[in-house]
Amino acid sequence: MDIVTLAQVITSVTNLLFVIVLAVGYYFTWRVSQTTLEEMRAQRTAMGRPLVIVQEDYESLPELDVAIRNVSEGAARDIEFEFSVPIESSNGFVVSDLPYFKYGLDFLPPNGEITCYWDELDSLLPFLRSFASRNGIHVTVGYKDLTGDSYQSQWRLNPFLYKDTRLVRRKGMGDLVKAVERLALSKDSSPSQAPVPERTSGKEY
Repeated sequence: MDIVTLAQVITSVTNLLFVIVLAVGYYFTWRVSQTTLEEMRAQRTAMGRPLVIVQEDYESLPELDVAIRNVSEGAARDIEFEFSVPIESSNGFVVSDLPYFKYGLDFLPPNGEITCYWDELDSLLPFLRSFASRNGIHVTVGYKDLTGDSYQSQWRLNPFLYKDTRLVRRKGMGDLVKAVERLALSKDSSPSQAPVPERTSGKEY
């Protein structure tokens, strides 16, 4: 093999190795970018995954509410509800027959909430004992995220947990306003000045 031929072979091998190195580098760069993209997509999906809950709202005890909440940063759509027994108040009103419970919700935004009055606790508990178990009312919630993936969660409404709760009525701004109004009315109804005794004329002897 002469020098020219050898030089051509070496050049060809060098070019081939250079192409292989470029291809391998490009492949690893592509793999890293794909992995990063998948991680970003998974993170975005996790942040956008909705979580719809149904729970009793005890903020205003002894009044009890039923609340639907989306406690996530992702919107929920096509929300449906199933109840083990109807949610009913002591006066016969069936809360679970409300349209958004019966026919579902089209959409609930992130951190969205819908609350409905249920009953007074003292009236509700004796009523529930007649037909509901002490385990409460089970609610199954089905919903989708904006990409169409389906989810399902189960919750339990159990007002019996709040039986014999010692309630303290705390004074708020409304009580303060009423106290000031009562004070103003009492001042208006009282005489503005003390009565002045009449002067009697006397004669000197």
